[in-house]
Amino acid sequence: MTSTPPGGETAAPLLLPGQAAAPAGPCDMSGMYLMHHGFRRDLDDFIAAATHTPPGERATWAAISQRWERFAHLLHEHHDVEDRVLWPLLTERVTAAGDTAGAGVLEAMEAEHALIDPLLGQVRDQLDRILVGDEQAKERARTALVAVLARTREVLDDHLAHEERDAVALVQRHVAGEEWEALERKEFRGRPSMSELRFQLPWMVHEVPDEVVRPLVKASGAPFAVLLRLSRRGFARQQRAAFRYVP
Repeated sequence: MTSTPPGGETAAPLLLPGQAAAPAGPCDMSGMYLMHHGFRRDLDDFIAAATHTPPGERATWAAISQRWERFAHLLHEHHDVEDRVLWPLLTERVTAAGDTAGAGVLEAMEAEHALIDPLLGQVRDQLDRILVGDEQAKERARTALVAVLARTREVLDDHLAHEERDAVALVQRHVAGEEWEALERKEFRGRPSMSELRFQLPWMVHEVPDEVVRPLVKASGAPFAVLLRLSRRGFARQQRAAFRYVP
């Protein structure tokens, strides 16, 4: 297969707050950029919640813990499909094109993913200690939690920025627009349950500017718009429960 995708470039690429780059090309990367925005936003909220939530507020910490499980699941699934599908596909094409710099980018993508999962586990451990420990143990765990969340935010942001600058440029260079659409439908969107969809849809557009959300919702069709509207209230309740002490 040729390494030069057919067709022209998409409309102006989506560039959200905190995003490092949006390389132009035939593939609409909006879905990926919305996920990246959600990961950055959530980690900022988790850091603020860990900093300001009193250790003895068990109900709030339980909500934070449940919300962390949602976040960690989405991040793991996002990285898993990249490791299983996207990086191997791009590796095959950059190798055929003799693109040694591109091959180095893809090796770095996998290595960076490997740094993140242990940090997610460390967050989980500290949350568990806050939920079951005595007063002093809770305070120690909260201090440790703030530190590991900050480290997770730093490592993940470095990875997402690297991906947005360099790996997305490889996608735009080596994947056709129609092929990317098929990959998104088959692999990146997966087959989420209705419960997962009712969380993920409002999660993806939370704190995204309305002028960005409106055309995306319109392009996705009426069923998507209805499900999003029906899901937003429940998502907002989860946000309030977990992040009630966030300034």
